[in-house]
Amino acid sequence: MKLTPFLVPAFLVIFVACGKNNSSSKPEISIESINSPVYDSTELQVKLKFTSTSGKLSGGSFVSIRTRLNQAPPTNLSGGDTIANPIPTFPSTQRGEFEYTLPYDYLTATAHQNDTLIFKFAAIDAAGKSSDTISSAKIVIINP
Repeated sequence: MKLTPFLVPAFLVIFVACGKNNSSSKPEISIESINSPVYDSTELQVKLKFTSTSGKLSGGSFVSIRTRLNQAPPTNLSGGDTIANPIPTFPSTQRGEFEYTLPYDYLTATAHQNDTLIFKFAAIDAAGKSSDTISSAKIVIINP
């Protein structure tokens, strides 16, 4: 897998909720929703919740890893399988939400063949503490 930060137009939006800073444990993330199947002219939309008792997730990194489940290799490469994006700076908080979006063109790799993907996600806070890696359910990409 290649590390390709900032080369794929992945969008990460953060919503925050108020909380105290009272611990230095690692951040936690969970998938709240994910759209599947994904059709042509749409995009993958993943909503994740985070908890960071240290309040240091602001300014950290968010990592997504794409795994293709189809047996045939893709006929064209649609970008790297690992994407690391900086987490924007936001007020110190213990919990909130991420919205992670990938365009259809990044998801599809084989012309006129549907695809199945699994994504893995992790967050690394500004202090270098990483969340556990979580995996999505299978995501079906419908290719016209």
